[in-house]
Amino acid sequence: MSAVHRVDDDLAAAALANLLNGNSRKRPVVVVTIPAGRTDPWIDVEEVAREAVSLADVYLMPTGPFTWDFSDRMAVGTQVYGGAGRVYPVGREWASDLSKSPLRFAFNEDDGDRATQKLISDMLRMAAAAGLLQSVPTRELRKVDTTVKMVVAGRALVDVGNLFPAAIAEEPAVDDVPIDRIVEAGLRIEGWYDADSNRVDIRQSLRRHGEALAAYAVGDVVLSKVAKVRNGKAELVLYPQTTTPPVVVTVLRADVTANPEDDLRTLMTVGEVIPARVTATGPNWALALHDVDDDEPIVSASSLLPGGPPWLSEEPDHSEVDEPEAVTSLPMPPPAPTPVQVIEAPSPTQPPAAATPRPNPAMLDRSRPGPSQRPASASPAPHRPTESTRGLLLKVDGLTAEIAGLKREVVNLQTQVLAGSDEHEQLRYLLDQAERRANKAENDLKSTRARLRKATSTGKSESPAGNGPRFADPEQEFRYLVLTQWATRTLPSEQRNRPLTDFIIGPRFLESLERLQGIKPEKVADVAFEIVTGLAPQLPSREVHHLRAGPGGDDPVRVRDDGAIAWRASLQVNTPSARRIHYWVLPTGQIELARVAAHDDFAI
Repeated sequence: MSAVHRVDDDLAAAALANLLNGNSRKRPVVVVTIPAGRTDPWIDVEEVAREAVSLADVYLMPTGPFTWDFSDRMAVGTQVYGGAGRVYPVGREWASDLSKSPLRFAFNEDDGDRATQKLISDMLRMAAAAGLLQSVPTRELRKVDTTVKMVVAGRALVDVGNLFPAAIAEEPAVDDVPIDRIVEAGLRIEGWYDADSNRVDIRQSLRRHGEALAAYAVGDVVLSKVAKVRNGKAELVLYPQTTTPPVVVTVLRADVTANPEDDLRTLMTVGEVIPARVTATGPNWALALHDVDDDEPIVSASSLLPGGPPWLSEEPDHSEVDEPEAVTSLPMPPPAPTPVQVIEAPSPTQPPAAATPRPNPAMLDRSRPGPSQRPASASPAPHRPTESTRGLLLKVDGLTAEIAGLKREVVNLQTQVLAGSDEHEQLRYLLDQAERRANKAENDLKSTRARLRKATSTGKSESPAGNGPRFADPEQEFRYLVLTQWATRTLPSEQRNRPLTDFIIGPRFLESLERLQGIKPEKVADVAFEIVTGLAPQLPSREVHHLRAGPGGDDPVRVRDDGAIAWRASLQVNTPSARRIHYWVLPTGQIELARVAAHDDFAI
C-alpha cells in the first residue's frame, strides 16, 4: 500500500505544485481533495493507495485558503480542488492536453465510488505507459492457473484461494482495450498473483501477433481500429501491443476513397472500429477499405488470450439508435437557492485569456465575489444527416463545430459546479444535459463519417457521364472491370505470381448480368477476378463448390461434353435470394463465365 501524503499548509501545497511541474518524477501522482465543509473526501483515498502500491504517489489535500497558491502555480485547467481527484502522468504533456489528466468529480457517496474506480483506472493506465509495471519487484509473485468468475467495473475477478477474489485490471494488460475484450466469465487463465495488490498479471499469457493473425488471408474482411488519421493517410491497428509490438497498417487515400480530393479526417474517427479487406498478409500487412460491401461477412477479430473473446467488435450503427428524449420532456431541475453563475465560452474572435477567467479554489469561498451572471447559451439541435455526399460533408462540418461548442459548454458547467454546494444540483442537471447532447452529437458524427466513407468508396462506379471510361461493346466493358479489380487488389510485387489469365465470357453471361437485379457489375467483376486468378477457393466467403444437377448433396456434378466441370461461387451471403455466379473450368484450366443467378437457380 502506498503512503497517503497530506497537504495541509502553504509550504506543502507549493511543494506539490513544484513536484508536478518539474521533470524529476518517475511515476504518476494521484491528488485527491476534500470538499469544503467536510473532514473526509467522498473519494476513497485509502483504496486508491492500496491499488497504487509502488506505482504512484498519493496526496490528500483539503480545500482551503492554502490551495489557492497550489492553483495559481498550475496551468489553467489542470488544478484540482472541491472534492475532485486527478492523476498526473509522468512528463509534462498533460499541461497542454487536458485529456491526458482527466478530472474526476465527486459530490456524494455514489459519485465518490465512481470517481475512485476511475482514478484507479487512470493511475494503472499511466503507470503502464511509464513502464513501471515491468519494474515492480517479483519476489512475492506466485503463478496461478484459475478461471474468471465475472467481469465487472473494469475488473475481472478470479479465485486464487483467498477469502476474497483477486482482480485482473484492464489497464496493465493491454493499453486501450476494455477488460471484456480480453477475458470473459468461464475463461481459463494463467498469470502471476501479487499478494500486495491482490492482482493477477496475465501479460505473459497474451498471444503474440504472429499467432493471433495467422488465420487472416488475402481477401478477408476484418476489423481494425483507427489509431491516427491525417489528410491523406491513416493508421489502422490490426492487433494491439502485447508481448510483441502492435500490428499497425498505414492506408493511403486511394485505399479508402476514389476521390483524390477527399480528406480522410472527414471519413474516419480515431478510436473507430471499421472493416477493411486484407490485400497482403504479414509481415508487410496491407488493407483496403474502398471495396468492402455492407453485406460481406466479417472475420471475427483475433483474441488476445487463447480461447478469449475477440479484441474488437463491430460498432452499432448510431444512425439507427433511438434518439434521446428532448430536453423539454425531461423533469425540470431542482430550483437553485441562489442564481446560477455561468461563464460564456469565448467566441472565435475573442482572445481566450480575456474571455474566460482562470479557475481558482477561491470560487468555493462564498464570501468572495464570483464571476458576473450571464444566461447559459443554448446549443443548436443537431440536424438529421442527408444522403448526398455534399450533405454528409456539410453534416460533418456542422457536427464538428457543434461538438466543439458543446465541449466548451461542458467545461464551463464543470467550472460552475465548483461554485458552491447549494448550487450543485442545478449545475449537475445542466452538466448531464450538456454531456448527453455532446455524446449524441459525437455518435451522429461517427455515423455520418461512416456513411460518407461508404459513399465515397463506391463513388468510382458512379462517375458522371463523360468522366469515366465508356464502351460500345458490353464484353469489353466487363473485361475492363475485371482488369481494374485485378490491378487494384493485387500489389505490383504479386502480379507476376498471380497473373490475370485469359478467360471466356459465355454466350449467356452478359445477358444474365443485365437481367439480374440487386448486384452491381463491379461486384461481379471483383468475384470474377478472384475466380480467374484462383483466389476464390481460398476465401471462405466465396463458398466455392461444384454445381450439381439439383440442390441435393448427392445430385451428380454437371460435366459438359468437352469435359468442362461446372462450379458455383457466392456473390453475396446472408441476404435474401443471395446472388451466385456459375462458371465452367475447362480441361485446360481456363475459366468460362456462364451466368449469374439467384440462390435457388441452378441453371447454367
